[in-house]
Amino acid sequence: MMNWKLVENLSQLDDIVVFSGGACNIRSETGERLRNQERDAINGWLTRNDILFYDPQIHPDTHNTTYTYEIHQPLEVGARKQAKVNLFEISPRTFGGSTALEVAVDEFRYKDPTIIYFSDGNHQLDAIPAHSPDGYPLFAPYGIDRDDEARMFHYHEFVRGANRMRRYLMHFAEDLSALTITFGDQSFEGDVVISPTRMHAADFFRAVVRAAQGRRTVINFIGGDATRDTDGYPVLSAPKNPRQADLESFLDQYVDEANALRRAIAELVRINVFSRVVFTQRAAIDAISDLLRVQNIKSDFVD
Repeated sequence: MMNWKLVENLSQLDDIVVFSGGACNIRSETGERLRNQERDAINGWLTRNDILFYDPQIHPDTHNTTYTYEIHQPLEVGARKQAKVNLFEISPRTFGGSTALEVAVDEFRYKDPTIIYFSDGNHQLDAIPAHSPDGYPLFAPYGIDRDDEARMFHYHEFVRGANRMRRYLMHFAEDLSALTITFGDQSFEGDVVISPTRMHAADFFRAVVRAAQGRRTVINFIGGDATRDTDGYPVLSAPKNPRQADLESFLDQYVDEANALRRAIAELVRINVFSRVVFTQRAAIDAISDLLRVQNIKSDFVD
């Protein structure tokens, strides 16, 4: 059990300083869910500096408990609203769709001091993550290019992630007055058209950014009732047991969509003294300390 200085109940929210969130559990090559450890060093630094924070990756190793929706969901919502600095980690081992939408709202609607940390996928090192020739971080989940069992696990993660982003987007539309969701057969100029066979992660991110800035945005899910679940939420049209060619096509889309999303985040985040994009744990810690100094919250730190 790590003795972190964590928010543990709603009564502490007024004193929270940092929200340390983003990437959570990752899939191993055999499909096992592993606790993401890449924020451990950062959370340890926060604790040594007596900084109260919240980490939504609830795990017995760090929180001495397992996730309970009734307890932890209100804590997470309150922590994101009350924190003075938000840290969002995007790991090369996880897709990052929900985190991207949270970044869009926090960065462009609430304008909270925000750090986006693209981690390297190895908690034992503190290195620059794998990146494209022009410097954008890449998605590199374990075993997706060589292990048959892992490829099926990643396929199911792809479907789950696509549907989660669609459902998450519907909830954002309730809070963002400039965002409108439609399910029409006909689209109009300027609409963001979402097909049932593609993930559209970067399109979702750009649309939420636009709406969070107060610019009217219409997202139209095409495909009719056959591509919506029993509650009316849009879903990705993908077979439970894909043929080999379909599997390869969907996994190729999964990687391409994740890389496009990472690039969109890096390109669209506002650059000013209250927002940072960083690529190492050390840089994330330096950014947190800078933002606490500039807000006159804390000025002296220990390593």
